[in-house]
Amino acid sequence: MEPVLELLMALKTAQREVERRFGRLLRPLGVTAVQAEALLIIADGQPVSIADLGARMAADPGHPSRLADRLAAAGWIDRRPSPHDGRRTDLTLTPAGRDLVERIVEARQPFFDRAAEALAEAGLIGVLSDVRRLLDLVRELPDPD
Repeated sequence: MEPVLELLMALKTAQREVERRFGRLLRPLGVTAVQAEALLIIADGQPVSIADLGARMAADPGHPSRLADRLAAAGWIDRRPSPHDGRRTDLTLTPAGRDLVERIVEARQPFFDRAAEALAEAGLIGVLSDVRRLLDLVRELPDPD
C-alpha cells in the first residue's frame, strides 16, 4: 500500500475508533458523538452559523442543516435568522443544551485524561503539530481535474 494512503487510512480509522468510544461514553446522556461535537462547537463560539458549523466539523453539504434540525427538535439549540445577515441562520444553545454540554464535558474528561497519559507513555505528545502540518500540506495539494 502507498505510504500516504496508509497514513490517511490509519488516521481515519483512529478517528472512527475514538468516535465509536465516545458514542458508547455518551449513550447514557442520550446524545451521539456527532451531536456532542456540534453542541461543543456551538458552545465554543455562540452564535455559530450553519455554514461555520459544517466547516468546523468538516461535514458534507446538507449535513449541518439536518444536524441542526435534530438538535433543535431535541430542544438543545435555537435556530434564528442572523440580525446581521439575512442569509445566515445562527445557532445558540438553549438552557437544556448548556446543561447537556456541561454533562458531555464531565463525561469525556476521564477518557481524555487516560488518552493523554497513553500518548505521553507512547512518546506521541508532539504528534498534533505533525498532523496539523499534514492537514496544511494536504490542503495545498492541487485538486485533480
